[in-house]
Amino acid sequence: MSTKTIILILICLTFHPLLGGSQGLPRFNNNTDQESLLVFKSRITDDPLGVLETWNPSSSLCNWTSVNCNVTKQRVTSINLENLGLVGTIAPHIGNLSFLSYLNLQNNSFSGSLPQEIGQLFRLRTLILASNRIRGTIPASLSLCSKLSYLDLSINILEGTIPNELGALSELEDVSFMQNFLTGPIPSSFGNLSSLSNLILRSNSLKGPIPEGLGRLPFLINLQIGLNNISGEIPCSLFNSSSLIVIAMAVNRLTGTLPRDTFTNQTSLTTFFVGGNLLSGRIPPSIGNASSLTRVDLANNSFSGQIPWLGNLPNIQILSLQSNQLVNDGAGGMDFLASLANSTQLQVFSVAENQLTGKLPSSIGNLSRQLSLLVMNNNFFHGSLPGEISNLVNLTLIAFEHNSLTGTILPSIGTLPNLQYIFLHENKFSGKVPESLGNLTYLAEVHLSNNLLEGTIPSSLGNCQRLQLLDLSVNLLNGTIPGDIFGIPGLGKVLNLSFNSLSGFVPSEVGDLNMVQAIDLASNQLSGDIPVTIGDCSSLLYLNMSRNSFQGSIPNSLDKLKAIEYIDLSSNNLTGNISASLESLKFLQVLNLSRNQLSGEVPKGGIFENSTAVSLSGNLKLCGGVPNLGLPKCDSHEKKSGGSKLKIVLAATFASVAFIIIVSMLVFWLVRKKDSDLRAVNEKANSPEMYPMCRQHDLKLATRNFSPEYMIGEGSFGSVYKGVFEDGSLAAIKVFKMGQHGASKSFIAECEALRSIRHRNLVKIISVCSAGDFKALVLKFMPNGNLEQLLHPRIEDCEVEKVVDMNQRLKIAQDVALALEYLHHDCESPVVHCDLKPSNVLLDEEMSAHVGDFGLARILLKNSPNAHLSISVGLKGSIGYMAPEYGMGAGVSTRGDVYSFGILILEMFTRKRPIDHLFSGDMDLQKWVSMHLPDHIYDIVDNELKAKEWQAEHADGMARILNIGLMCARKSPEERPTMREVSVMIKKCLV
Repeated sequence: MSTKTIILILICLTFHPLLGGSQGLPRFNNNTDQESLLVFKSRITDDPLGVLETWNPSSSLCNWTSVNCNVTKQRVTSINLENLGLVGTIAPHIGNLSFLSYLNLQNNSFSGSLPQEIGQLFRLRTLILASNRIRGTIPASLSLCSKLSYLDLSINILEGTIPNELGALSELEDVSFMQNFLTGPIPSSFGNLSSLSNLILRSNSLKGPIPEGLGRLPFLINLQIGLNNISGEIPCSLFNSSSLIVIAMAVNRLTGTLPRDTFTNQTSLTTFFVGGNLLSGRIPPSIGNASSLTRVDLANNSFSGQIPWLGNLPNIQILSLQSNQLVNDGAGGMDFLASLANSTQLQVFSVAENQLTGKLPSSIGNLSRQLSLLVMNNNFFHGSLPGEISNLVNLTLIAFEHNSLTGTILPSIGTLPNLQYIFLHENKFSGKVPESLGNLTYLAEVHLSNNLLEGTIPSSLGNCQRLQLLDLSVNLLNGTIPGDIFGIPGLGKVLNLSFNSLSGFVPSEVGDLNMVQAIDLASNQLSGDIPVTIGDCSSLLYLNMSRNSFQGSIPNSLDKLKAIEYIDLSSNNLTGNISASLESLKFLQVLNLSRNQLSGEVPKGGIFENSTAVSLSGNLKLCGGVPNLGLPKCDSHEKKSGGSKLKIVLAATFASVAFIIIVSMLVFWLVRKKDSDLRAVNEKANSPEMYPMCRQHDLKLATRNFSPEYMIGEGSFGSVYKGVFEDGSLAAIKVFKMGQHGASKSFIAECEALRSIRHRNLVKIISVCSAGDFKALVLKFMPNGNLEQLLHPRIEDCEVEKVVDMNQRLKIAQDVALALEYLHHDCESPVVHCDLKPSNVLLDEEMSAHVGDFGLARILLKNSPNAHLSISVGLKGSIGYMAPEYGMGAGVSTRGDVYSFGILILEMFTRKRPIDHLFSGDMDLQKWVSMHLPDHIYDIVDNELKAKEWQAEHADGMARILNIGLMCARKSPEERPTMREVSVMIKKCLV
């Protein structure tokens, strides 16, 4: 026997637990256990509760806290250190505890990798390491723990593939690897785990098909593989399993159809989640016989055909079929509603966004009395809303908007005691607004706009003390506005009564709405004075009282609306002067006083400095103001008494001056026109990329007459189309909605901003088209869309997956930072973008970022001491990205853009919008990120980053970029860095 062979045998005898003896081998005695635990303790860098203080040689290890021993052999059999806040790494010496059967380190901050030596624990039955920071791969040596029955490695930073060797663990019952960064397929060997009952793999980046063998496991009851990239068809074997209770596969890339007998053998199935996939075909009729089902989600797929009979689902609680292509044509198309009469536990039912037509049957009233949410919007229903809906006494929300329903809104709707949300807008309802709505004490939102409702507004709505939003706009309502409405204390969102035929005065009680954010009374027949009490609406951001018959003066109390953003009092009969107190409204973006009878001198400060933000046309007696308003100068000479001679002299003098002025103006106009023409020629000559001026006809041809198929985006003031010109060149064509108030100013602002700025990371303007009421910008086409589409793709846009790794995101962040640095520091006058958000970051063919949409941009004039007070950013489309100081009346500044950039950075790397449902109360995106840094950064990083490339060293880089985002998004503008400083910091992250 060779020396080499003898050495190998000795090694096996030393380290193999079944072959080694107990004499002379240190790993098989009590001392070895003690030494191993002391090494384990030495790797703990923080023990906040002092739990491990008892772990010292002065006492028996069997008396140590959280350690249990075998009574006879005094060997360690169990360690439970769950939820103690421990920080450190797992020492490989853990593998020396050869009698260990239970190890629980859940909910601590263990980092590092999972040691291979853990595979030496041949007696181990339970291993729980969930909610830590463990990195690296799952060691294949775990397959040597042949007694293992419970394995939980969830919520860590594990990557790589799931070892195929784990399929050899014949006693394994529970496996959870959820919320890691695992890639690759689900091992086919898992089909051999004959004892498996729970397999939870959700929230990873697993791909490939579902192993056929999983459906043949006799004890598998819980299969959760949602939020991965699993593709292919669902194996038929799963549908033949009689043991499965939960099948959760939502938000993957599953394709194919569900067999007709999908639910035939599913006698125990309670949960079936496959929403957010690419499934098609018909919904299997066998679903109606799966009597154990409690939750079904088939939403956001491409299911077609009719909804089957659902008559044997007595336990169903949630049934979501929305966002598919379901129809109900032919006889019995609505029978599915009647078939749910026996589903007495149903709480949520949605068939929204399908292709359902016809009348709603009275059988809708036979649905469960437990039903809370009834959602049928965005279909093609017509006819009346059945009165039987009042049988559903536990409804909290009804949504039938965007249909073609007619008839009256039945008074019986007011008998639903728990109703909170009514969505009936965009229909053809007629008749009166039911008085009975005043009985709904929990009512929070009423959406009845765009119907044919007539009569008066019921004063009983004043009883709805929890009402937050009331929208009755675009109807045929008449009469006066009841004062009771203004007594609703909770009306804090919107009061919209515009585009009706309301008359009379606005009650002084309007001032009681000190929480409301928007009041729109436009296009009615209201008269009288604008109440002085309107200034008491201290939270008001939007006020529109245009196109009425208001008279009297503009109340000075408007200067109390410190947060107001938009005021439109145009097309009334207002008289008197414009109060200089309006100059103090630092947050005001739009002030429209046109088509009134105002007189006197126009103020020059505040918003009045910006001629594009103020509309004064049609007020023939106004004078003064800033020159750009184009108003005549005010006559400031004092009247003097005197004889006729003096009068003649004055008259002659006046005539001479007038003549001189006229001649001077003519000369000035000619000179200015010449300079303007010369400047235009020079600008065109200095811009070789400038296209010829486009005609409206050319743009129509390029977009197929602005076909919806060519639309690639839509905003508050315009729609963006992909344009394909005759020579094959591409462009993005932004067409402004000139009927939308503020669109004209947005067009002018964008032209003004883009006229004099040039930077590789700003969107390039190619041409302008201005033909009457048609205004459009022709911009460079960006084939990769915008950052919003990349971070939050819609299901219908996900045919081709765009994976953006960490370096690409850093490069996008740097591009945006460079663009803002140029705007803030390198332009002749600083430019504030005012609306930075993902949808305004465009991506070219090389994924380089270009900042666009300058419709709200403001130029800060360096020579004007009050320029920073001139105007502030608007709220529309920017909630969550807008700097907090703007909401307190502060003027526009470059630090506001820095804040928006900080939020953008946090969103890019966490894929969480600042208005995500996670953030409510005191919790916001910044606080959420800060809470997880630095120890739990893996919990917040975008799963796509973790799945595709996460390495241990990435944590530090990710922490650096997130900290930059937090610095930029500080609440106090003085504490934020400049964009020049930010650019330097991001550049270091790329090194």
